Amino acid sequence: MKRTWSNLVDHLFLWQPAVADNALTNDTSRDVHPLGLSVFPSAHSAARKIVMLHSRGDGILGAGEDKESAWWQKALLRSSPAALIATTAWNLANSEDAMDDVLGYFRGAYDKKWWTFPSFLDNGFGPAIEELYKDYLPLTFKAQMTTYPQLSSYVPEALKRTVKANWDRLEQDILAEADALWQPCIDCLRNSERPPEYTLLAPLNHRASASPQVAKDYVLRLKKLAVNDWVPEQPPRPALGYVGFDELSGEQAGAFRDSFIENKLLDESWLATDQSEWLFSHSGMRIPSHEIFKRSFMAEIMDPILKEGVGFGSY
Repeated sequence: MKRTWSNLVDHLFLWQPAVADNALTNDTSRDVHPLGLSVFPSAHSAARKIVMLHSRGDGILGAGEDKESAWWQKALLRSSPAALIATTAWNLANSEDAMDDVLGYFRGAYDKKWWTFPSFLDNGFGPAIEELYKDYLPLTFKAQMTTYPQLSSYVPEALKRTVKANWDRLEQDILAEADALWQPCIDCLRNSERPPEYTLLAPLNHRASASPQVAKDYVLRLKKLAVNDWVPEQPPRPALGYVGFDELSGEQAGAFRDSFIENKLLDESWLATDQSEWLFSHSGMRIPSHEIFKRSFMAEIMDPILKEGVGFGSY
């Protein structure tokens, strides 16, 4: 019997998922990640029903809401960097979930998945890319511009040749790795075994396999990112576990309105639950309060399973 990958799971429950809010769309053109790593166009087909729980109180996935902050704290936060440090220290000392609160002031740790952390460093993918491809540097003319800013408009021919040769070598090695591991990855999947991990294509290790065509597309995206000094042209989409689908459906969504996601919500194949009123931190899932256990775990996860008389999945 031919194996199908559709509806392998009866219910997929996503509790505070640290992925882009449009990660489940079927349209790859909506992927704003410069290396194409934030949209999984086939993921939706693996589950019959998807239930997603989110909270804007999650300081790991986004800036924690400060509705209960005192007026003097809000005034200080707008006044100076020193005041920000003092207020952060105050909240750290008085917080039940210190890590969430502190990360919330740096707009969460979620951005680290795509750009840099803390976000105020504004150095994009530079450090990570240069570490991954240290045997192929330089890949840009940035070093020349930094050393000789007065000559930034002039790039020596020798440097141009070196950068081009490095890109040619890197592209050749990336495509060779994709070609060498393509069939072994397929064989491992067929045998329900763990596929080998990529080295030069390490950013694509979240995929079961990377075809030669996927590798070519990755190289093109990498070159485009290099032209921009490794800094993404677009900001990351907010985390799904932070905003839910709120910014993708309805008239208020604007250009990011996603008809595929909207239709899934309308026919109730997907359901979203806003836990902002009772889940105030990311670790609230790990050590839940009585209210979180009752309203999130029991009401939104276990009750639907029990009512429909099915388990978490069937393989």
